[in-house]
Amino acid sequence: MKRRIVVSVASVAFCLGGLVVTQAGAATRTVSASGGSVSFTASVRNAKTCGWSSSPEIAGFAKTVKCKTGTVSRSARFTANTSTTAKSYAVILIVRGKTATVDHWKVTQAGETSPTTTTVPVYAIGATQQVQDMNKNTLAVTIAQLIDPATGTDEFNQPNAGYRFVAVDMGLSNQSTGTISDDANVDVDVIGTDNQAYPADFDSVAECTNFSYGEFTLLPGGTESGCVVFQLPSGVNAKLVQFSLGYGYLDVAQWTVTP
Repeated sequence: MKRRIVVSVASVAFCLGGLVVTQAGAATRTVSASGGSVSFTASVRNAKTCGWSSSPEIAGFAKTVKCKTGTVSRSARFTANTSTTAKSYAVILIVRGKTATVDHWKVTQAGETSPTTTTVPVYAIGATQQVQDMNKNTLAVTIAQLIDPATGTDEFNQPNAGYRFVAVDMGLSNQSTGTISDDANVDVDVIGTDNQAYPADFDSVAECTNFSYGEFTLLPGGTESGCVVFQLPSGVNAKLVQFSLGYGYLDVAQWTVTP
């Protein structure tokens, strides 16, 4: 005779010829995409062996041990799921005595979340791109050239040992009805071939001037040109030039540097 005994909301007992297995805890478990350990516990009575297995196989989990009456437990370690698709596992406990009974747990592992990315158009040096300030005023930015290496104006304006000056020569044009003011030394970054972002350096170079110490104010229809100077390591070339008003929190324009 086979009968089912309800032990609690989260545990069910099966009785087969005096052999009893009571699963403790929820029958369905979850684990994050980064992985982790999950424990499975059951109470058994009148048992001889307890065999643990899984489908698909979980490394190092399968094992058969002697057991009688009491609590049996086993932990499974799940590695990171680098797929964006969730994975499902069945954890199986086979308890043998005079008869045999099988208990199951289901484990669902979340998939890795796909990052949300925004594609920024990249243009060649010489192209003009438009960005806006927080008041929706439009500024046209033209990267005229990349001066590499640039020359310091005097003995006090020299790059650090192992570095060189690189200057971004650009023109700005206010194409709105409002005044645009900002700091070019803050607005421009150079991305190196080492994928590092390099902020502006405040030295002066002979090839061009740094606006008014980086600052510019353009009335409607106004234009201005100048340079922003950087220091790059000797073994690193410029890969991208980026411009953004408002400390990088607004539109971002990019230019690629052709070797």
